[in-house]
Parts: sequence; structure tokens; C-alpha cells
Amino acid sequence: MSQRQDDRYRFDGLPLNPVDLGTSLLVTGPVLSGAREMGLRLLCSPDIDGGTVLVSTDSDATTMLEDFERYGGVLDRDRVRVIDCAQESSGLQDDSVSTVSTPADLTGIGIEYSGHYESTYANGYTRVRTGIITLTPLLVYSDDVRAVYRFLNTITGRIGTADGLGVCVLDPDAHEEQVVESVAQFFDGRVDVRADAGDLDLRVKGLRDQPTEWTPVSAGT
Repeated sequence: MSQRQDDRYRFDGLPLNPVDLGTSLLVTGPVLSGAREMGLRLLCSPDIDGGTVLVSTDSDATTMLEDFERYGGVLDRDRVRVIDCAQESSGLQDDSVSTVSTPADLTGIGIEYSGHYESTYANGYTRVRTGIITLTPLLVYSDDVRAVYRFLNTITGRIGTADGLGVCVLDPDAHEEQVVESVAQFFDGRVDVRADAGDLDLRVKGLRDQPTEWTPVSAGT
């Protein structure tokens, strides 16, 4: 069935065209120089019925929510939920936040993710954006990288089936090229990010009607 333009996921303030329901994007670049920011900006939903589930592996839930708000996200706990895997105590006592003891516990992350996704959907937010910020701890802590591949296959498969949007951040310089290529195969498109004299540029691979050359990104909210 063809989709109307209005049915697609939009990215306000970014030089990107809307993408189809069920799309998963891999954001690659230096985490401290733009990729993390880009990932969070992609997860900010302009939709009234839009919700977000964040899997935080590089910071505690408090920091993740602060950063999400800094880059344009609305902190409504009914529509924004966090799984804290950073092994740090965020101090948040809220049904919208849960903790997994280690990024290596992919089963635990998957269980918490399913619960938060279902709760977000039950609250009426049917356009759910899923973010994993970042993939590096999952890969580093795992005894077998193939388990991470299976996890990503499951997550992106669910996003596709549920007409959601997936955004995962990865620093390619932190991993062997073969690992990066293996991870990329689970995503519909790749958004490369670089910092140019303090400003951000992006380019997109794998998706039609998107900027394929380095394109300037306006400052975040």
C-alpha cells in the first residue's frame, strides 16, 4: 500500500526528507563531535501521537533526558521512556525509567524495551521512535559480537513490523571495519556525521531522496 507524505517520519530542523514508516537509521561519526547529537535530534518527534524509547548505554537516564531536551525533545514521561544500561545510578524513580545492570545483558534490555514500547503505545503514542545511544558499549561488553547482531536484527525487525522509526549511533573509529559493515546491514540507511570547524555536516547512504553529499546542519535547538 502506498503511503502519503504526511504518514512518514519527519525531522524538523534537519536537512533530511521524511522517511517511510518502519525505517531504521544507523548514525555514524565521532560520538563527542556530532553523532550523539544527531541521533538525539532524529529522535525528537514533532507528531502529537509521537513517542520515544531511549536505550542509554553511554550515560545515566538523567543525563540522557537532559540531552534529549537540549536537542529539542519534549520531556513528557508518558511519551518518553528510558532504559538505563550505563551502570550508573540516575536517581530517577519513575515508571518511565528502568535499569539494566550491564550493556552485556541484551536479554534484559530486550525485555525492558518491549515493556516500554508497549506502554508508550498503550498511552496513545502510536508513532514510536526507538534510539540506542550508543551501540559501542553493547559491542564492547558482549562476549560474542554475534549476539549483538541477533539483538539488532530483532529490534529493527520489530520497528519495521510496528511502523516505528529506529535510530542507533555508532562511532566507526571505535570498531573494526568488518564490525561496522556487519552492523550496517541491519539498517535501511546510514547517516554519516562530521564536525567541520565546529559545525555539523551530514550525508545519507542507502535511502532515496536524501542528501548524498556533505550537507550543513543548522544548530540544534
